[in-house]
Amino acid sequence: MTSLLEPELVAPSSPTPAAPRGIHWGHLLWRVTVVAYAAALLVFVLSLKVDDALAANVVLQVYGYLFAAYLLTRIVVASRYRPDTTTVPDELLPTLVIAVPAFNEEAHVEDTIDALFRVDYPAEKLRVVVVDDGSSDGTWERIVASGVRHPLMDGIRFSRNRGKRAAMAAAVRASDRADLVVFVDSDSVLESQALRELVKPFLGDPTGRVGGVTGHADVQNPGTNLLTRLQQVRYFAAFRVIKAAESRYGAVTCASGCFSAYRRSDLLEVLPEWENQRFLGQEATFGDDRALTNALLRRRREVRYQSTAVSATLVPDRWRAFLRQQLRWKKSWLRETLYVVRFAWRWPLVASLGVYASVAFQLLGPLVALHSIVLRPLFWGGSPWLYMIGLQVVAVLYGLLYAGVKRSPHWWGGIAYAFVYSAVISWQIYWAMVTQRNTSWGTRSSNVSNEGEPLAVAEVVGDPGDTGLPLLCAPGRRVLSIEDAAVAERQPVSDWGVATTRDWVTGVLAVPLSALPVLWWIFWR
Repeated sequence: MTSLLEPELVAPSSPTPAAPRGIHWGHLLWRVTVVAYAAALLVFVLSLKVDDALAANVVLQVYGYLFAAYLLTRIVVASRYRPDTTTVPDELLPTLVIAVPAFNEEAHVEDTIDALFRVDYPAEKLRVVVVDDGSSDGTWERIVASGVRHPLMDGIRFSRNRGKRAAMAAAVRASDRADLVVFVDSDSVLESQALRELVKPFLGDPTGRVGGVTGHADVQNPGTNLLTRLQQVRYFAAFRVIKAAESRYGAVTCASGCFSAYRRSDLLEVLPEWENQRFLGQEATFGDDRALTNALLRRRREVRYQSTAVSATLVPDRWRAFLRQQLRWKKSWLRETLYVVRFAWRWPLVASLGVYASVAFQLLGPLVALHSIVLRPLFWGGSPWLYMIGLQVVAVLYGLLYAGVKRSPHWWGGIAYAFVYSAVISWQIYWAMVTQRNTSWGTRSSNVSNEGEPLAVAEVVGDPGDTGLPLLCAPGRRVLSIEDAAVAERQPVSDWGVATTRDWVTGVLAVPLSALPVLWWIFWR
């Protein structure tokens, strides 16, 4: 039988013109302000001469020029990014299995499952497999309750906690009737058209080289507190700038675990090495999304970004959990960087240079900051202000990009995040080096280990395929309750409300306030 993903069935089409949308005069004025402010900052940067302050600081001079070139290249390449617009009739859409690994997600897993069944995709081509990775709370009970409402959902419960990779691998093996496997985190929800949009790069690929596609992730809880506001802008830049630029060359270096899809045939090829990955003698228990992306890129598969396939994910709202998450990400970045630098040279020049430059800036950036802000002023009588002004300008430009594209008053979060990143998060890279052998998540009460009783499937809901694990119990079957008709689907926890007047007042006032350091440099330095 011919695969639904073979090139001859692909039917690319030109983009459908979007319906005209009216823009409120206030939004138009906001965009004009944003563009004018960004232009003024660029003029300021271009007008800077290599004066005594800059010329005397050779480190900052070289670093500044290289970083500016890197940043400008990323933005220019990202501006040329366009999402795939391939469309095919419903009967030619690929079959999907959505794999949802869950551990102690009692509070959110039902919202995720309900949201998956609200998406616009042919029911006969869609299954959902939820894997409970030995949770110690009521996650399994919530999965069972969801199975009553959704007959196309299958659930798998591990006999003990084994780790996210094992859960994902079990779902892949159980998805034997699927062309594509879609991974969705248990704290993420999808927009209605997300799946149709996510499969388009596969359908529009005449070569069959696209092995993975990552969707766009927004923050689901931006209004919780200051920390979530900061992450809102950071997520936008990470996806709409970094991943968009990488996608131009089919070289997205991390297909986000929030929402990504892969050809099942490619997954089966890399599954053994990925599932059993070890580093420095320790089992790799996190960074599964980056490791899986690397495994595909190393085999010359392409990984792309589809900006129109949108999910919303819950982000940490406490600093302790956030910093632990960032440390975990730094560790996986360090580990996977040692692999990607070995083959990135094979990519187009702009893509490969982007990878090597990002590695250099991640490793050397904190040291340049230390030299410019602390060591040089203390020992050589230099001024720290040039570095601080440069950081301020870059942070404001990132925030303005968010303000212009999203028409959002919360753009100031980008400025705050840049300074938090420079002062705290960037330094975690060195702690990550020292503690690389510690594979604890730090944010979940799990005890992932190969030791102990053999891993098995303790319970199932529905009729999942073979997971490759021994089955301790008889396969489960849904009992359709007479209450089914009365069970109303939960509403997604995502808040898509319009910004309040207070938000706009704050956003507007942040414009002149953010310009004060630059004005000080020009007139009163």
